[in-house]
Amino acid sequence: MSNVHERLRRLLFLVPYVSKHPGVTVEALARALNVSREDLLEELDLLTCVGRPPFNPDDYIDIYVDNDRVYVDLDQRLFAPPRLTAGEAAALAASAELLRPASGDALQSALQKLERVLPPQVRERYREMYRKIDASAEAPQALGPLTRAILERLEVTFGYASPGRAAEPRRVRPYELLSHRGQWYLQGFCHTRQDSRLFRLDRMEDIVITETPFVLPPDARADVPNPARSRSEDSVRVRFSPVAAPYVKERFGQDARPLADGGVEVLVAGDSERWLTQWVLSFGGEAEVVEPVSARAAVARAARASIGL
Repeated sequence: MSNVHERLRRLLFLVPYVSKHPGVTVEALARALNVSREDLLEELDLLTCVGRPPFNPDDYIDIYVDNDRVYVDLDQRLFAPPRLTAGEAAALAASAELLRPASGDALQSALQKLERVLPPQVRERYREMYRKIDASAEAPQALGPLTRAILERLEVTFGYASPGRAAEPRRVRPYELLSHRGQWYLQGFCHTRQDSRLFRLDRMEDIVITETPFVLPPDARADVPNPARSRSEDSVRVRFSPVAAPYVKERFGQDARPLADGGVEVLVAGDSERWLTQWVLSFGGEAEVVEPVSARAAVARAARASIGL
């Protein structure tokens, strides 16, 4: 794959094109995209993982190949511009800002298009909210080269410093990037340790993408830590509305306690006020800290600050 921008353009092109040309052959579709048959099939596999909240089975794009022809049954309205509210557009922009180092100029172009599709009556409100977004400082510059290495499946080398120890050279097959409790991590196979490892991006230095390719193993996904499993005396009780409940139940499993109104409640570790406020606010009003009072007040302060009060 050449770069993130070109791949994103292909993915956005695929669904409306196949919706308009049901049964287009794989070869014809590959020619229209100017990619190989193998790359096209890989893009189609990726699209089956794309959907919209709450991510029930019917919420994913149903695009498939049958007898060497391509069809899409559930296109999730990707062929029409969404009628976003100012808040929804600002949330989308905030998420995009988090990926700025990996997207380059493509992100600015996408944000400009996002603003143009907004209804005129909400556009100014969106601009006011977007000016308050300051997520770019949270995104490490290493996201860009590591994203490229993951997409192109090339090994990387870097120096990795553990607490109290000088940096030591590592050679790694990078599998995926993930953000957990305010920190970005790289998950991959470490040749030095001969095992899968998580690496904090803020402890990596002198990252180099090599020319050595690797094959992604089927069990490459990282086991993301569950914050409900590390609770302590400082645990925080968070309540979620019925709207957010399906996601929370999927994420926390039996650690999510059902409520009578269809919502759920979880206890999470409260040792990081910064992570807690960002996490609760990311649910856009569908989550509420119940106790302790100090955590509830911290989230309220962050919410007021985010809208300039």
